[in-house]
Amino acid sequence: MKNFAVSGRCIAAPPPTDWQQQLVQLLGTKPRRIGPWAELGLYGALRCMADASEKTLPPDAVLLLTSRRGTYVATGKALEQMQADALMPLTFLQTQPSQLLALLAAQMDWTGHACFLAAAQPQDLLRLAVAQAGTGGALLGYVDETGGGTSNWLRLRRDAPGGKYDFTSAFLDWMPAPNVGSAG
Repeated sequence: MKNFAVSGRCIAAPPPTDWQQQLVQLLGTKPRRIGPWAELGLYGALRCMADASEKTLPPDAVLLLTSRRGTYVATGKALEQMQADALMPLTFLQTQPSQLLALLAAQMDWTGHACFLAAAQPQDLLRLAVAQAGTGGALLGYVDETGGGTSNWLRLRRDAPGGKYDFTSAFLDWMPAPNVGSAG
């Protein structure tokens, strides 16, 4: 990965207890009609972009997101509502991980290639970024709201001289801890 440099990152595993208040400060307003998973992802991505001193991505950058469990909590709520014959439209929308990608694109006023990969291995996400990113690089995210929550993001640039962080260390910090002894 010698052609990438890490220009920004957010490692929030778990996030600070006041992360939702910090998100309000980053956005300038309280987010509405999005679930905790998307809020957590928005928090980490915006912190990462601020760390990279960027407000938006270049058009040829890629935005890649993964999660071990995705919108697991929202999906459970939607199933409960379905069983009670009372599925709420916003609950259903909160089960769609791609909603976070749309929120990020709107917040950054960015149009480009964005993709959610369910339960992808972090190394696979990095390989995909290398294959698909143009000169604008990539924004890589890992979001999970179980186990205290995780919102880890890396801003990778091809054109950043040297980078702000050591690539190997930043990537190892970004990778989620292995799910040892868990059945799912």
